[in-house]
Amino acid sequence: MVTKSKSDYTVFWSIVAIVIGGLSIAYCFSHIIDLVRDSMERSSRTIAYLARLMKGSV
Repeated sequence: MVTKSKSDYTVFWSIVAIVIGGLSIAYCFSHIIDLVRDSMERSSRTIAYLARLMKGSV
């Protein structure tokens, strides 16, 4: 049983939405990479500090 969509532009708007999503990710990609890099750096500093605390050298 096949039903016809009320809108003939469904596929068109789906493709437009996918393209907009892809462009948004591409535009923000460098900012996302910077956030990940900064959070990894902060995490490694925190882990190193906790390790020093556990050893008693702080």
